[in-house]
Amino acid sequence: MKNPIVNKSLSDQIHEVLRDSIIIGALRPGDRILELEVAKNFGVSQAPVREALLKLAEEELVVSIRYKGTFVSNISAVEMEDLYSFRIMMEELAIKRIFERIKDGELRTLEHYYHEMVRAGETNDLGSLRSADIHFHTKIFEMAHHKFMFSVWETLVSKLNRIWYLTSQAYFINLSEVAAIHEPILTAIKMYDVNGCLHAFKEHVDYEKNRNF
Repeated sequence: MKNPIVNKSLSDQIHEVLRDSIIIGALRPGDRILELEVAKNFGVSQAPVREALLKLAEEELVVSIRYKGTFVSNISAVEMEDLYSFRIMMEELAIKRIFERIKDGELRTLEHYYHEMVRAGETNDLGSLRSADIHFHTKIFEMAHHKFMFSVWETLVSKLNRIWYLTSQAYFINLSEVAAIHEPILTAIKMYDVNGCLHAFKEHVDYEKNRNF
């Protein structure tokens, strides 16, 4: 917790560290976050910690309960369903848009992230697998060239990441399977098969949902 990030305010540094700890499950639902303890760890006053906690509350990663303190929030089955159903609608739109704008260099980037997933699956490297997975889908949103949709994706992905880390160790036993479900998406894009790509994406999301619910 004592590794400051250059060119960021104290509150932003603290927010980023706490946010990442919540997303990867180092801080789990129900855990209490003590303002004074965080301030000590960072060697700062409580003011920037308070600001960081307010940002986390806005992102619904923590909840503050009067007279009790601040706690890591939980994720309900209803919230997970809402997130996945919204993601399907949004990414399907992104996929449709990329076929109007696709470039060879972008295809090579997607292929690179897919092979990173394959390697991570073979070595059972959960962190690298998830990183490559997110880069793969983020690239799809970049290729769609829709600024607002991309900004929504950046907000959504932290919540999806949190679900992933809370459930992956229990439900994604064979990480190579996670990499493999991206191959039909990549193949369909390379073949300019929009319907095949939409079908492959739907199967990919169903695969994740069936292991999280």
